[in-house]
Amino acid sequence: MADVGNAQREIRKIAYRLWMEEGQPEGRDREHWERAKEIWNFRHRNDEADASERQMEASGGSRAAPNDATPRRAAH
Repeated sequence: MADVGNAQREIRKIAYRLWMEEGQPEGRDREHWERAKEIWNFRHRNDEADASERQMEASGGSRAAPNDATPRRAAH
């Protein structure tokens, strides 16, 4: 559950930064919150993908190779 609290704090910081950058407009808190969630989710997805790739490389795995059974077009 601590991760949820951390995520909320980070989203709040992002939303606050967006609000400040836009000149502290009134009545747009929901818009800033939703944009902040999107930014946080984008960053979080990228972090997970990077960690997964590093773990695969550390275990000696590699990315999937192209399928050699793919039909090739003959050169004319």
